[in-house]
Amino acid sequence: MNIDIRKIRHVLEVAHYESITTAAEFLCISQSALTRSIADVEQQLGVQLFLRVRRGVRLTEAGQVFVGEARWVVKSVENLFATTENYLNLNPGKLKIGVAPASYQAILNSTLVRMIKDYPGLKFEITCGSAEHLAPRVIRGDLDLLWGAARPLVQWPELKLTVVRDFYYGAIIRKKHPLTHLKKIQEFDLLKYPVSVSATADPLHIDIARRYAPNGLPPMQPHYVTDDFELVKSVVATTDAFSPVASLAPFGKLAEDFIVLEGVLDIPTQQLAYAVSGEKSNSPAVEAFAKAVVNTFE
Repeated sequence: MNIDIRKIRHVLEVAHYESITTAAEFLCISQSALTRSIADVEQQLGVQLFLRVRRGVRLTEAGQVFVGEARWVVKSVENLFATTENYLNLNPGKLKIGVAPASYQAILNSTLVRMIKDYPGLKFEITCGSAEHLAPRVIRGDLDLLWGAARPLVQWPELKLTVVRDFYYGAIIRKKHPLTHLKKIQEFDLLKYPVSVSATADPLHIDIARRYAPNGLPPMQPHYVTDDFELVKSVVATTDAFSPVASLAPFGKLAEDFIVLEGVLDIPTQQLAYAVSGEKSNSPAVEAFAKAVVNTFE
C-alpha cells in the first residue's frame, strides 16, 4: 500500500479542525480537492475515516486509530528530511513559529533579522493566533515554538517556558488631561475615562478589564479598538481617552509627548516569553533561536 504523505497530512488537518472548509483554508487548497484527497485515503485503506455531522465532520473509530498513528508518521518523515537537509547543507533547517498575541510579532522581528544574517539558509514560517489555538500545535509538533505573553502559556504543563524579559507597563493620557489636576491619580479615577485597546487579545488588556468590578464600575467597554499604535497615540492626544501601554524599555520617548502613568493600574507583571515542547529535544533551529534571543535582549 502506498499512500501519499501529503494526503495523510490532509487527513490530520481535517481531524484537527473537524471541518473540511476550515482545513482547506489552512492548507490553501479547494474544498473539492481536499474531499477527493480524503476519499483516496479511505479507498486505499478500505475504511471510512470521517462521519459528516451537522457542523462539520468527526472521526470514526477507525479514523481515530489511523490519525493517532499517522501524526507520528508525518512528524517522523518531516524530521527525516529536515535532518538530512541540515546535514548536507549545514544550515539549521526550518523554524515554524507561533505568535500569541499577534501584536508581539513586532518584538520578534529583530531576533529573526539577526538569525537571517547568521544563518542564510534558514527558512521560517510565522503563524499568529491565540495561545489556546497555537499551544496545542507546539505540543503536537506542528510548530517548533510559541512566542508571546508568558502568563497564558503556564496552563500547559507539556510546554517548557523561557521568560525573556519583564515588560514596563502603564497607561498614557494627553498632557492637558483633566486627571492632571488631581494631586494623586488613583486607579478608579483613570478607569472612569474612555479606553483604547488593541484588536488583538492581550493579557495586559484582559487584566485591566478585570479591574473595573473591584472599583465598582461597569464592565470595560472600549471606545477605540485598533492594532495601529500610531492611531492610538493620535486618539489619546486629541481626546480624554487613555491607552494601556507596555514596553521592554523605559517610557522615555513616549513620555515626551504624553503623561505615562506607571503603578496606577493594579495588575500583575507582564512578561515576554517563548515556549517549546517539553517532551522532545530542541532542533538545531530552536537552539539557534534561543541564542539569537539572548543576543538580542541581553
